[in-house]
Amino acid sequence: MREKAMLLSEEFKHYRSLDSYLVKLSSLAYDVEDYAFGDTAKAKTIYEQVLKHPLLADYISNLSCYRDDVESRISSDPRLRKLRDYSDVLLKVLSSTPCREVREIREVSRDATFRIEGVVEKSKREEISMKHRQVKASNIVFWIGLVLLLIGVIFILTKLIH
Repeated sequence: MREKAMLLSEEFKHYRSLDSYLVKLSSLAYDVEDYAFGDTAKAKTIYEQVLKHPLLADYISNLSCYRDDVESRISSDPRLRKLRDYSDVLLKVLSSTPCREVREIREVSRDATFRIEGVVEKSKREEISMKHRQVKASNIVFWIGLVLLLIGVIFILTKLIH
């Protein structure tokens, strides 16, 4: 698991938001479960060992400053469902690690994907609806013009015949 800690350490260098850390820690839970072949107790032990690895000490001590936010996000963000299974381990490690804010972590959270997509879909529907109304209006103008033209032609023909 040293390799996993090294990889996390490299990735954590680039993270600036709490969301980024939590999503990565959630994916770590999946990796650990695969490694433990579904043995939950073994997976939790390995997860804890990775979190306590010296390469991650600065990042974990930084996260421990945001323990309440971490707990809140894990319980409320649907993207972190897997992390809920490991929240007891993560929160235990964060509680036992002294807070040392190495660098500020932004607490701004991205909306859930279904909410973002819902806004995009709504704007697309509105755009399509507006285009549909424009097409209907131009069709109505065309047919009214055609009817008026026919009435005009009939009127002229009746004047010529009489």
